[in-house]
Amino acid sequence: MIVIHVACDDEAFRAVVAELLAHQSDMRVVRMSGEGLTAPPDVVVYGVSPRDDVTEHAPEFRDVASSGAAVVVFCTAPEQAAEFEDLGAEYLVDANEPARELAATVRAAYRHRTGHTIH
Repeated sequence: MIVIHVACDDEAFRAVVAELLAHQSDMRVVRMSGEGLTAPPDVVVYGVSPRDDVTEHAPEFRDVASSGAAVVVFCTAPEQAAEFEDLGAEYLVDANEPARELAATVRAAYRHRTGHTIH
């Protein structure tokens, strides 16, 4: 089971991404509690609002990337994808892609991080 934390700054955006992943039988989306995550994530799906400047979120992205979890960035525009690539993001998914693309990218990031096969 892949444990996922969705770390999008916009609440509605975060809810949509979490809902897309919650329907996958091999994934479990964890929520934040007052003291942090309910379980350590294997993968963090990170995204910022379409209106936000990616460079303003660089310190936050670097914190997420240094957490030990694989990071998948959910982008809303090609410009965002390019800016996240400049920050070192390896796994990018366009918000206009079908949900299966997001799920497939999460699985690939997990496999790369752990070297495990998902059963």
